[in-house]
Amino acid sequence: MPKPTAHVDPSVMQECRGVVDVPHTFIPYDQAILLWAKDRASLGDCKRLDHAKGDTIKALVK
Repeated sequence: MPKPTAHVDPSVMQECRGVVDVPHTFIPYDQAILLWAKDRASLGDCKRLDHAKGDTIKALVK
């Protein structure tokens, strides 16, 4: 019987998004807060993605 192939969901293998680009001009406070929030959300998504990658690798190595 052939050994089952390991499957990794493509969404787990995607790269993290980069940091939010901040304009080189004056940014009003409310816009700066929105950019900061977007950057923090992106960082959180990246951390969860890296955790999923680690879990996937551990499961495949077992």
